[in-house]
Amino acid sequence: MKTILLAAAVLVVVACDQGRVAVNPTSGATSTPTSAQGLMFAVLSPKDTANASTRKTVAIVGIDGNVRGETTFAPMHVPNLGCIGAILPAAAHVAAGKVFFADASGVVRSLSATGTVTEVATFPIYSSQQMLSFAVSPDGGELLATIFTAPLAAYTCDGSPSAGTFTLDAYSAASGGSSRLIYHQSWTQPTPVMSLTGWDALGPIATYPTVWASQGGGPGSTLGVYVRVDAATMKPGSQISDPSTCQVWDSVQDGAFVCMKHAVITGAGTPAQRVVQPVSVRSAGGAELWQSTITSQNAPFGLVLAPDGQHLMICCNDLNLADSHEMLVGRSGSQVNVVKGFVSRGWLDATTIIGEVNSTLAYVAINSPSNAVSIGAKGEFIGAVQS
Repeated sequence: MKTILLAAAVLVVVACDQGRVAVNPTSGATSTPTSAQGLMFAVLSPKDTANASTRKTVAIVGIDGNVRGETTFAPMHVPNLGCIGAILPAAAHVAAGKVFFADASGVVRSLSATGTVTEVATFPIYSSQQMLSFAVSPDGGELLATIFTAPLAAYTCDGSPSAGTFTLDAYSAASGGSSRLIYHQSWTQPTPVMSLTGWDALGPIATYPTVWASQGGGPGSTLGVYVRVDAATMKPGSQISDPSTCQVWDSVQDGAFVCMKHAVITGAGTPAQRVVQPVSVRSAGGAELWQSTITSQNAPFGLVLAPDGQHLMICCNDLNLADSHEMLVGRSGSQVNVVKGFVSRGWLDATTIIGEVNSTLAYVAINSPSNAVSIGAKGEFIGAVQS
């Protein structure tokens, strides 16, 4: 399962034509490689709405574009925070060969590749001013959740103090069992809060502090500091990496992660501007496994680490702004341009990248980076589903 999922939204709706077409017009039609034919992934669909915050269909889709399982749910409410916009936690995660998703009443269900929907846990949502974050253990047997409640119009446009109380409630539940309150916190002013983001082989992961509202948004890596969480006490623990020295962008199931060190900028503000960006892949314990240096005209972003930690995707090689490409970077030292127009969103396995071309989901095999194969779908990639 993908443990840290950063601002990678591609809203999915399965097209009527489920056939595969080559996105790269110079490459001709391309069939799915035998090694990739069994790959599946979970998506959130915009088939009933164009608004990302109100998407209400979740599906498991094969790399051939065929839907394996699909269901609908009531999407989370978006709190009214006044002169600032709420940033909702992820509504779905993958684990144990299923996709787990939460609805507006706090009910978490799972969807399997056979289409079976199962109620897994309920966390008490009673107000549209509440935001639910949750994480699922890799075996699907345990869930943790936080419910953050903000007062109505918590941020006034004139800067005057808001009336009301902020609260954070932390819960745990066994799959199929009742939820249990672990702790309750309350404040009269905004204070750092924890938001769960995933669960890897070492345990739960969260952001703390979490950026839960914004007036302009920002790249996913700036929406909080990633920390380990004690599964028993649900208290935030040590940072995965100190963001002042290496800012985490993505991690994988064994706890390895990729982060960016401080960049060096020359010729700032001129046509000759260059950004030299060191990138570090590290073990769960923080030891550097390998590193690479990306040189571009603008600051690189959007790092996505392969499940085996041997490759990563990054945007972008834009030294020629008229011919910008995302890059596939390898532990061996390789830096290869991926087909122009492909925007990476994640990995389906160690050799297959999923992303989009012109808002349509597509995949790229690392041994054929100049070709993107359309999946015939649009949507928000949640994660790979293991069969």
